[in-house]
Amino acid sequence: ASRAGLFAAVLGAMVAGVEVVGEVEWSGQQAVAAQPAAAGAFVASVQERLGRQKGVAAILGLPVGDRGAFPVELARTSDLILYFQSADAGQVEHVRQRADDSGLLGRRIFAEVGGWDSVHLADDLADWVVVFPEASKHVPEKELLRVLRPGGVAWRPDGELQKPLPKGTDSWSHVYHGPDNNPLSSDQLARAPYRTQFLAEPLFCPMPEVSVAAGGKVYRAFGHIAHKANQNPMLNTLICVNAYNGTIMWTRKLKEGFMIHRNTMIATPEALYLADDESCKIIDPDTGRVRDEIRVPEGLSDGPVWKWMALVDGVLYALVGGEEVHVHTQPSQTPGLGHWPWGMWAGHDYKNPKTNFGFGRTFLAIQPRTKKILWSYRDDQYIDSRGVCLGSGRIYFYSPGKFLASLDVTTGQIIWRTRDRKLLEAIGPNGPAQLWKTGYSTTSYIKCTDKYLFFAGPQRSRLVVVRAEDGRLLWQREPGNLLLVLRPEAIYAAGPQVGGGEKSGYKIAYETWKILGRLPKRRACTRATGSVDSIFYRASGGTVRLDLVSNTDQHIAPMR
Repeated sequence: ASRAGLFAAVLGAMVAGVEVVGEVEWSGQQAVAAQPAAAGAFVASVQERLGRQKGVAAILGLPVGDRGAFPVELARTSDLILYFQSADAGQVEHVRQRADDSGLLGRRIFAEVGGWDSVHLADDLADWVVVFPEASKHVPEKELLRVLRPGGVAWRPDGELQKPLPKGTDSWSHVYHGPDNNPLSSDQLARAPYRTQFLAEPLFCPMPEVSVAAGGKVYRAFGHIAHKANQNPMLNTLICVNAYNGTIMWTRKLKEGFMIHRNTMIATPEALYLADDESCKIIDPDTGRVRDEIRVPEGLSDGPVWKWMALVDGVLYALVGGEEVHVHTQPSQTPGLGHWPWGMWAGHDYKNPKTNFGFGRTFLAIQPRTKKILWSYRDDQYIDSRGVCLGSGRIYFYSPGKFLASLDVTTGQIIWRTRDRKLLEAIGPNGPAQLWKTGYSTTSYIKCTDKYLFFAGPQRSRLVVVRAEDGRLLWQREPGNLLLVLRPEAIYAAGPQVGGGEKSGYKIAYETWKILGRLPKRRACTRATGSVDSIFYRASGGTVRLDLVSNTDQHIAPMR
């Protein structure tokens, strides 16, 4: 993680309010008393358990007679970032001096003078807190629980305290949140006011990029194009990040030549599913090692390439097919920070259905543990994975200019297929996109609810609404370059930067399709996402938050 960034988070995000979430969980291992021998055992136990760990640990006080050696030794035997706090200014000075002599001060070790009633860390930040006897008498238990991240552990001389996992959290398991492609989180804890939790490396990344999150970890896959030299280290790289403090837990290289900007990465608390043109890798979330691989059986498909995936109720669904256009890694020697060129790079023009990114003809339902194929469906026409989503027990899929169809996820049988001319004309041909004012051609352009399918995105000339029950065209309007967030009460559509004025977006009613309000235009190639109380996207000047309660827009981020 970024040491300077985490230090900024440590010192800048002091929180006054304290809340205990859930019930305290004790290990049952009553640790040592304060006698010298027992105290030594306590220190040794902490060093053994934290050795070779990564993350953020807070140390409150020092062992009896220690003159700053413990934090420095712990830093040497681990990859931890350590925050030390004491009410004793002399202890802090000892720690600072030893850390400075070791070259760790301000890099791996940070030390602050502070009373025991408040730990100077943000909420949910620390993976571990070590509380020595002098501090354990005074630091409130609720304060330890405040600074610990869910699942984090505090060690005290009289016992071990673990922060329970809170109720109401949500994962972002698929690239667009879920297999319905609706980028709306249902997390009940992530609410305004929104503040910076941490700043962490990598600060500069190549494109494209996709992210998923589950189990307290965020997985980010970085692609093949660097526009500045500072992006080169992350080319074709997957990282796993601690979601609470930004620590990079592990990295691994991705398969070169495969376009990652698609729905082929899924996160669960137990595993990360990552597919490419060879197999679907099942990756251990703690180590980054591949536990297993699922390969497309010969004879079922045009080839071994994974085009699209969804995981629902323990079944892995996939669109698979033949070889695609290979992308070429493009490092950069250009210095500087912002701005980058656009181009119709290899494969982004979608000229040939046989070799287009994400185009395939075979759907599979797979039991991941046994790799058993539950069913397979093969179509005569090529299916565009940008036009595939799953919801309410159905896979909806689009073959450009040919048909729109629905597949039963239990049986693999077609529920309905429509070649209605008016519908296909309304959806229209795929536009080229690939411009700053439109966005990426590789972006998904279909979303679904229980009742409706929505076509919109950088490639679309119209917003089109289709009835999910039978594929009937219900409504259409221009423009189509809208980024949708489907909330229960309305559709929020972030409009393009060019055309439509300052308020180029819309709030649209279901059923009547009436325009309920206008939204600020988005900035360039941004994405739109939503939470229980907000819609987010980049607008002119930075990230904007649409407050759904007051129906106002606010700039919220210190960084865009």
